[in-house]
Amino acid sequence: MAHDVFISYSVKDKTTADAICATLEANGIRVWIAPRDVMPGSDWGESIIEAIEQSKVMILVFSANSNASPQIKREIERSVNKGVTVVPFRIDDILPSKTLEYFISTQHWLDAFTPPLEKHLDSLVSILHSIFTKQGGVAAALKLKPLPPEEDEAPAHPAPPEAPVARVAHHDKTITLKVPTWKVLVIVLGVLVGAALAGGVVWWLVHRGPAAQATVESKPVLPPGTSAEEAANEYFQKSKAAQSPDEKITLITKAIELNPKPGYYYIQRGRAYLSKQEYQKAITDLDKAVEAIPNSFIAYNLRGFAYDALDKQGQAMIEFNKAISLNPAYAEAYSNRGFVFYENKEYDKALQDYDKAIALDPKLANAYNNRGFLYAAQGKVDQALKDYNQAIAVDPKLRDAFINRGNLYLRQKQYDAALIDFNQALPLGWRHAITYNARGEVFAAKGDFEWARNDFNQAITLDPNYGKAYKNRGRVYAETGEDEKALNDFTKAIFLNTDLAETYELRGKLYKKRGDEERARNDLEKAKALK
Repeated sequence: MAHDVFISYSVKDKTTADAICATLEANGIRVWIAPRDVMPGSDWGESIIEAIEQSKVMILVFSANSNASPQIKREIERSVNKGVTVVPFRIDDILPSKTLEYFISTQHWLDAFTPPLEKHLDSLVSILHSIFTKQGGVAAALKLKPLPPEEDEAPAHPAPPEAPVARVAHHDKTITLKVPTWKVLVIVLGVLVGAALAGGVVWWLVHRGPAAQATVESKPVLPPGTSAEEAANEYFQKSKAAQSPDEKITLITKAIELNPKPGYYYIQRGRAYLSKQEYQKAITDLDKAVEAIPNSFIAYNLRGFAYDALDKQGQAMIEFNKAISLNPAYAEAYSNRGFVFYENKEYDKALQDYDKAIALDPKLANAYNNRGFLYAAQGKVDQALKDYNQAIAVDPKLRDAFINRGNLYLRQKQYDAALIDFNQALPLGWRHAITYNARGEVFAAKGDFEWARNDFNQAITLDPNYGKAYKNRGRVYAETGEDEKALNDFTKAIFLNTDLAETYELRGKLYKKRGDEERARNDLEKAKALK
């Protein structure tokens, strides 16, 4: 496993070590930590030695426990002998033993025994990036969700988040009866009725109360002897193995309920919301992350991505600029900022950012994909194809690169090659509507109208506001003589503001074919004015 940092710690300090690991990885720094990264069946000692030798920096979680550990002493000695920089992260206010004092340099000592821990974790991130810069290396950036594929529209906006379920407050109602004193009989009857009602209330509380209480949310129950911070960390660690964004969000939410302080919790939950296209929820979490970790370039970068997805390019640019100012070697931020430059039609600046991203990280597949996207828009087919090929070679699961290359093949009328790419893309990502629409275009171009219509139907089912799919399905209906359905689809595409010049022209020609001269003339004039 390629990594930047090795964490050396006593098993008794695992909670702190896990918090360090999570913070570093949330800030784009690759970490090797045992036992997580020891391969099953491999020799433990050999794995430790290999990991130390391949590290740029060792972080020593320095405590009374590690100070007395022979294993820690061996790891430190190995690091020093191999020229690996050691950064002691001191969580106990003690001095190192004579053996450790001999090996540990005092240059990068970081005292972290005064709370809160998060403040010291932020300082650790800054120190590491300073070390990496001096070493001439760059910590690898975590990969983001791929940027929009090669289509001239932004990603479909997410549906508005569901309204929170209202919590109903149950108030006791006291009814005061003013009874004239002379109506003794009424009083007696009132007492009897009141007794009956009271009995009924007691029965209802006994038999129905628990069911109502079951709907009230509560914090996770802590196992005996476990602190809230430890339990929160356990949930966070479990979230790393989550099989879906929803599962990840559920687990991290439990961690936050127990310990709302760590900024990296919000970063990872925000990332999960991004993968679900719930951009506003992502921004809310990333706001909290920035508040907790003001120098987190990862949080600024992710927040910029969310703003860009919401078509707020100005704010996205501010976020990406901030990320780059915090870490000028952060390749992912250059790639993302380049896409905003592209959206703003500042193509030279976009190309400069893509080139910079690739120079910083030649393994950043999305930067090749984005640069290919730019080349394709400029008609530089060979350069675009070369970049798409490289993106796929670096990351064979980058769905957007397959879609982009497939679209390039489609425009070149290489239909079989395009079909292969779209079939490859379908299982890979969350935006299947775009992939179905693209594959439908291939089938339509080949004259396979039934297959094309099926794909457009599927795209519309997945995204009922996907204008391109309506326009393309309308063309298929027009080809097969289903004029009324074609008109309905063209009208829907126009309502969704999709490819207006082309769609008005398509609808105008269909009106003309049907002998509706006035409507035909209006649509064709609008199409001409928009071109």
